[in-house]
Amino acid sequence: MIGDVGGFVLPLFKMAPYRWLHGERPIKDLDEYFPSVVKQAADQLERRGLVKIEKNETGWVVKIADKGRTQILKYKLEEMKPKVGKWDGKWRLVFFDVAEPDKRKRDLLRMYLMKLGMKRMQESVFVSPFDVADEIKYLREVLEIPHGVKMGVLEWIENADKLKEIFDL
Repeated sequence: MIGDVGGFVLPLFKMAPYRWLHGERPIKDLDEYFPSVVKQAADQLERRGLVKIEKNETGWVVKIADKGRTQILKYKLEEMKPKVGKWDGKWRLVFFDVAEPDKRKRDLLRMYLMKLGMKRMQESVFVSPFDVADEIKYLREVLEIPHGVKMGVLEWIENADKLKEIFDL
């Protein structure tokens, strides 16, 4: 495994019994790996566009490419959880207009909004009693739909009693 500053770890081979027993740890010295295994893993990641391999005066440097950073961010999506806490009396509204060619992105956005605990009011309108602005900004960037998703904060909304019931407030 290769660890970077961001804490992302790349497996270099299929079986790593020691690491399964003792947990992952950042690699400080690649000497414990066969050079061919390291090269094979780096070449595979480079072919997929996830890293860039550059030669410098001390040897080879493997850097995470933009596509690789995006891939790392996508793994973070799986860690999203519904917001909980004390309600401040305001409603957060997320609405979006994502074109038909980006249907997959639109469906993923809906799925992650629901994963955040938001409830659907209309096909492209979701509501939450908790502040999800950071998560929404993150979703917009990772799904590459920054202009198609908008947010708002409301102090009053029609049918608030029904929403309070839905969110157990």
